[in-house]
Amino acid sequence: MVSINSRVSFMASRPRASFLTTPSLLPSFHARIMSLRFFFSCLVLGLALTLPVHSRNPEPAEEQTPRRPQMNLNATPQEQAAFDEAAASDDGGSVTRPISAYRRFIKNNPASPLAAKAQFRIAELYESTGNASKAFDAYQTLVTQYPDTQDFEKAVGRQVVIANEYLAGKKLTFLWLPIVPGTDRAEEMFGSIVKNAPFSKNAPIAQFNLGVTYERQGKLKEASSAYQTVLDRYPNSSIADDALYQIGYIYMRVGETGRSQDLSALVSSKNTFEDFVLQYPASEKTPQAEDNIKKISGKETGDLMDIAKYYDRFKNYRAAAIYYNDIIRRAPDSENAKLARDRVQVLRSEVGDDALRTGPEQLQTGETAALRRRLQAQVETSALADFNGPPTRDIVPDELPMVSKPRLRTESRDVAPMPSVEPSLPVE
Repeated sequence: MVSINSRVSFMASRPRASFLTTPSLLPSFHARIMSLRFFFSCLVLGLALTLPVHSRNPEPAEEQTPRRPQMNLNATPQEQAAFDEAAASDDGGSVTRPISAYRRFIKNNPASPLAAKAQFRIAELYESTGNASKAFDAYQTLVTQYPDTQDFEKAVGRQVVIANEYLAGKKLTFLWLPIVPGTDRAEEMFGSIVKNAPFSKNAPIAQFNLGVTYERQGKLKEASSAYQTVLDRYPNSSIADDALYQIGYIYMRVGETGRSQDLSALVSSKNTFEDFVLQYPASEKTPQAEDNIKKISGKETGDLMDIAKYYDRFKNYRAAAIYYNDIIRRAPDSENAKLARDRVQVLRSEVGDDALRTGPEQLQTGETAALRRRLQAQVETSALADFNGPPTRDIVPDELPMVSKPRLRTESRDVAPMPSVEPSLPVE
């Protein structure tokens, strides 16, 4: 038998295992410590890089925003010499050197009339290398900083050309590699054009193409609004008919997707195409608009026919007749209208006209007849030039009297005979 004291002394004499003293665990522990130190070092460095640096004497915000320079009327000899020096580096070789030279000239001579020419040449150099995005931004700087330059319209025209390239499928590049389609960039470009040059001769096409960009992105509401802006702002432009057509097409597209819960989109599309045919009968899109009207009419009557047949199947003949008559009213010459007329005739012969009547007809009582004559007389007399009576609102009641069924008599006094003696008149 081993005593308890001997067991305790034996356990006390054994060395305790510790992750600090065990040789196999010691390298792993140090590796973890080093990895944690590296992690926290990277974290502190990242936070230091992302924190904003505040200067002791920050400049006011007004000084940081670029301002349009006040242009001089004529270039000085010194400015002309500096511009000629920058132009001398523009020898058809690398564009890096002339771009830097023109930028240096603009920085040193911002108010010179030659600064606009230097900025325009920078945009041309970027465009010549295929860097369309930087070329657009350079033209944009010219338009915003030098709106009085003689190259204004030419610069806006080049902007439209560049934006059209992105709209046509040109991709944005990263490290000179095309990666994603430039539709978003085209949207940004066209938006800048119509914002900064709304009265340019190229503004209508830029506004229209902004709608095309929205439409290709699936932003149909924004596209319709952009096309409507063409009609409101540039109604006499050559692109106005195309804008009206596209509005009708968007409504038709929405109505045919099945996501709309009623026929309102198709009705709006049909109305728009009808306006298009009336306003632009000589347009090359008029035949297509007329075909769209027929297509929409067929779609409308087809949907109404389905609803009418649904009510007809469940013997709700009054509701069915409403939709059959709506088909006849919307497209009287269509095949569905012929079927609707035939079915209405069959229902009349089977259930009668009363079952198909679309609304309850109130019986005319003495009170409603008197009110009708009173209102008719008021209408006839108030229309006279020399009428001096009360206005109609003082005569017409807020609500017409409702015809109610006779009240059920439940007591004997309700059927008591009238008194035989006439009551006396009141004393004056």
